Amino acid sequence: MSSPGRKERDLRIDFFRGLALIFIFVDHIPDNSWARATLQNFGFSDASEVFVLLAGYSAGLAYWSMSERGDFRGAFQRASRRASEIYVWHIGIFIASAILLYAAARLFQYPAYVNNIALAELSKDPLRTLGTAMVLFYQPNQMNILPMYVVLMFWLPVALFLLKRSVVLALAVSVGIWLVANVAGLNLPTHHRNSGWFFNPFAWQLLFTVGAAASVLVRRGVQLPPRSALLIPAGAYLLFAFIVVAPSVAVSWLPDGRLLPRDLLDPMSKHDLSGWRLLHVLALAYFVAALVPAQAAWLKRPWANVVQTCGKHSLEIFSLGTLLSFFGWIALTQFGSNQMMMLIVNVGGIAIMSVTAWQMSRRKDLTRVPQRDPSPAQALAS
Repeated sequence: MSSPGRKERDLRIDFFRGLALIFIFVDHIPDNSWARATLQNFGFSDASEVFVLLAGYSAGLAYWSMSERGDFRGAFQRASRRASEIYVWHIGIFIASAILLYAAARLFQYPAYVNNIALAELSKDPLRTLGTAMVLFYQPNQMNILPMYVVLMFWLPVALFLLKRSVVLALAVSVGIWLVANVAGLNLPTHHRNSGWFFNPFAWQLLFTVGAAASVLVRRGVQLPPRSALLIPAGAYLLFAFIVVAPSVAVSWLPDGRLLPRDLLDPMSKHDLSGWRLLHVLALAYFVAALVPAQAAWLKRPWANVVQTCGKHSLEIFSLGTLLSFFGWIALTQFGSNQMMMLIVNVGGIAIMSVTAWQMSRRKDLTRVPQRDPSPAQALAS
């Protein structure tokens, strides 16, 4: 994404990261009718791709000054601390979610709360399951993004080392690893999925690296103006993805079934970040970067600021959203999935996330030591 000035904050980053967090919360609630309006129903990629791409972009902005000085040891130490922080939040959410879902399963006599989320492993072999959870080889459903993020933070210093030498070199190495992951099935092991991690870090590092590379180009003053030579094919691909996927949400003017045979587009693996999904999120990112100004007036409106505040605290709000999605699942299952309950669950969850993010920002502002204004890289650091 381009930036009109080095002293101005790019409002798009936090906004679309916050929007991705809201979409993830909505998508993670089983049988949630509001999920029909999220990105996954209008193209090949979903909020996960947006989140990882923007995570790479923000990380590149935050760490690039260290790389320019050649302080890769410092970058690795800082990235390691961030990885440790993400790890602690993941384990905390894992424990809290397990307690919540086991309690709900027992209280309501509904085993699906643990069976459908792959938490039943805990009762079968608690010591082994807890041990593998601690080393990230056991990841229940909907709790598998943060483990990938931990690995990506260790990859970040390597990506920055390559980016300093050549953006083309860094992308070539990243694409090579992605190809090996997709062709040879390279992945990290897990004891409850034969194919390995749900989010294969060897594949998803490509999207993270592309985001970091984009931030490096921006720091070097490279602009990204709208060009018909890129906008037309990108728009055509987005339209193609929309036409293929949208019939699943019953758009009135589209046929009820798939327009193309499933085997024509497969594999469209989310686990290994298939080319279909990768191209879709990159086309979407280019469209937004080229057509939405970094300081667009609508991004400064109060409602947009609420979304941006969520994006500024992505780790905490993502973790909270995961826990709230389980509460939402329980509420819809026990009290009915009518429209009123859908409204209460979705609006209530988004409101809790927004208020929590606002309180975190307010507390940060109150405790901050007076100093000069932060640089865009510091402000966007996640």
